[in-house]
Amino acid sequence: MILPKYNWNIHSIDYNDNEKAIANQLNINPLIVSILFQRGYNTLDKIKSFLNPNIDSFHNPFNLHDMQKSVDRINTAISNDEKITIYGDYDADGITSTAILYETLQNMGAKVSFYIPNRFTDGYGPNSDAYKKIINDGTTLIITVDNGVSGKEQVDLANQMKCDVIITDHHNLPDELPNAYAIVHARYPEHQYDFGNLSGAGISFKLATALLGDFPSELLDLAAIGTVADLVSLTDENRAIVKLGLIAISQTERPGLNALIHKAGLKLDNINEESIGFGIAPRLNALGRISDASMGVALLTTFDDEYADELAKETDSKNTQRKKLVSDIYEEASQKATNLIEAGHNTLFIVGNNWHEGVLGIVASRIVEKFHKPTLVLNLDEQTKLAKGSGRSIEGFDLFNALNHSRSDMTSFGGHSMAVGLSVQEDNLSKVYANLDKNALEQDIDTISKPTLNITAAIDIKDINKSLFDNLEQLAPFGNDNEYPVFEFKHDSISNVTTMGAENNHLKFRLNSGYNNINVLAFNNGKYSQSVTNSFDVTRVAGHLVLNTWKGKTSIQIMLDDLCCDGPEIIDQRSNVLKKDYFNDAVTYVFFNKNILNQVKSYVAEDAKCIYVDDLSFDNCSDNIVIVDCPVNMATLDKVLSIADSKKIIFILYKKELISKFGMPNRQQCAKIFKFFAKHNGFDLKQNYQQLCEFLNISKRSLFLILKVFDELNFISIDRGLIYENKQPAKREISEAPAYQQMSDEILLEKKLILSSKEELSHFIRNKYDQRKDAVK
Repeated sequence: MILPKYNWNIHSIDYNDNEKAIANQLNINPLIVSILFQRGYNTLDKIKSFLNPNIDSFHNPFNLHDMQKSVDRINTAISNDEKITIYGDYDADGITSTAILYETLQNMGAKVSFYIPNRFTDGYGPNSDAYKKIINDGTTLIITVDNGVSGKEQVDLANQMKCDVIITDHHNLPDELPNAYAIVHARYPEHQYDFGNLSGAGISFKLATALLGDFPSELLDLAAIGTVADLVSLTDENRAIVKLGLIAISQTERPGLNALIHKAGLKLDNINEESIGFGIAPRLNALGRISDASMGVALLTTFDDEYADELAKETDSKNTQRKKLVSDIYEEASQKATNLIEAGHNTLFIVGNNWHEGVLGIVASRIVEKFHKPTLVLNLDEQTKLAKGSGRSIEGFDLFNALNHSRSDMTSFGGHSMAVGLSVQEDNLSKVYANLDKNALEQDIDTISKPTLNITAAIDIKDINKSLFDNLEQLAPFGNDNEYPVFEFKHDSISNVTTMGAENNHLKFRLNSGYNNINVLAFNNGKYSQSVTNSFDVTRVAGHLVLNTWKGKTSIQIMLDDLCCDGPEIIDQRSNVLKKDYFNDAVTYVFFNKNILNQVKSYVAEDAKCIYVDDLSFDNCSDNIVIVDCPVNMATLDKVLSIADSKKIIFILYKKELISKFGMPNRQQCAKIFKFFAKHNGFDLKQNYQQLCEFLNISKRSLFLILKVFDELNFISIDRGLIYENKQPAKREISEAPAYQQMSDEILLEKKLILSSKEELSHFIRNKYDQRKDAVK
């Protein structure tokens, strides 16, 4: 049995006339139109707009709150040769936001510099000491990018020091906003922008557009990186940013971006949103996590090839270091998480020592993935007694809101519903955790059992081809709110199950349907190798399609999102010999023949159970059972399967001699034998059994069965080994004899259980379980 990680929400595809008409008009697969209908794009114009984003897809930047006011103030600063400082953030979104505005202001002739706060000395968000330093260095205008709305104290400080602050941000707005000169935010209260889900880089791009008075297509590459990295909704304007930005990246003339792409092992002619999410963004994020993110702005804005290559090399090195730190901390944090769960906590508040603060957000994400609980991971500095870290949430639980109630108990705090950053004094840790757990109960977190996997449709692997894949790619770029379509893949069986990776932690197998097959790649699912093998015919697979190129050959494969299997694993260990090593496990061994049970009982492990079928019950049946010998009738097998609610059933099905080897007695054999006894009335069977078999050319087993049938039908009488013909017996068919019927059932059972293929055995047992379920219903 394999339990799914997600609750599968499977949509049905129903190609109505309107969908078919649109598909024909656009010359695309009707499945694509149905997917878009599912996602709310239910008219021809909406679908055209979605499939073909362009410059016209961008909204007027001056519709953003305080945009005109910001542009006017910046232009005044440029005219007066004021010093402008861009105050950024140390993640990929913050780095690209800074680079966009820095490059824009440079091109406008501004006297501009940038400041990227240090994660370790400045903390998360605005920092008062940093503001003081910036202003004392001559800055009269600070422009924040990807941060600022939580900096009321810092803005008040700047105002006192005669420095204006323009905030451009996209994070959740606090109850009390800073008294800034201007706040550019897509969700500003009572001044909502046309699209409220821009990233920090997206807001920065809008400001650049407004300042330049023209569409800055040369900045789309940076805006796309920030948008993908920050995991914002890839719809509306963000979709246009990334769609056009990917083209810009593939044609980029930025030496730094080119060098970084090369270090990540990517190719410019094959850049997509995954290239950003798994190649470019992690390397930029590593700078802020490990050292100084200012290097990232320099990398993206320099036009010096040699310097760019040097920065890209250093950036890649930091990413390697980051991976090692994550791996080490995760192991320790995972054990702490287990302890908290065992203690009954609904949220995980994990505090460690000597943990690198820069990677705690990644660790928190992995803990959430493993345990499916809102998670905070913090490092406690033993000297300052200050714990700093990050939090990640689960679908349906607002982590920002849950912690916002404890804002006064935290030194710093910010973020949104799914991710937060925070600092807490050691004395307040237990109070913050208690409030978090309390809020989890108030949000009824117990009802949030598993995340939901939205499955677009169930499709047969026979319908998968390059044309379908190319049609699906028209829905790209994929991300939040525009996920790659996930399908349940219908198949007949699974084969070629193998594990991969240094620790065999990855899984690969093949789905088969008729003459069609397709490979499935399942990362971090190597532990299910044997289960998938044992449940090859009933394992359900959900995933998405990707292209795989190996040794110059490109093929479509499935990237697994989830798998499951109802019912027990069925393991075929059929044998006509009983070996001692069959009985080494602590399981339940079931016997249909007491003699066989007594013969092997001494071999069975001490902590195992040996049970005769008549004594089997729900109480003595364990998760794993072994059916040792072969039942003689269907009823006894049904009894075992009706009781066994096991995760694994191993079939040995030992039988010393198969009845089917001899075959059922036929009419000619019976007639020949009956005539013999009619002529030899009073035949002494004891004395002449062997000779009679040789004379009749029949096995002893077959002769014995036929004589038993004759006796049951009253054709003959047997008295002390002598056989007498009964005169004028009632006319009856040999199939009426109980012995004949029993033999017939036993042969049928042998065919189903012993002489069948692995596939046939599995199907037979599965059908039995399905019948049991139907009977219960």
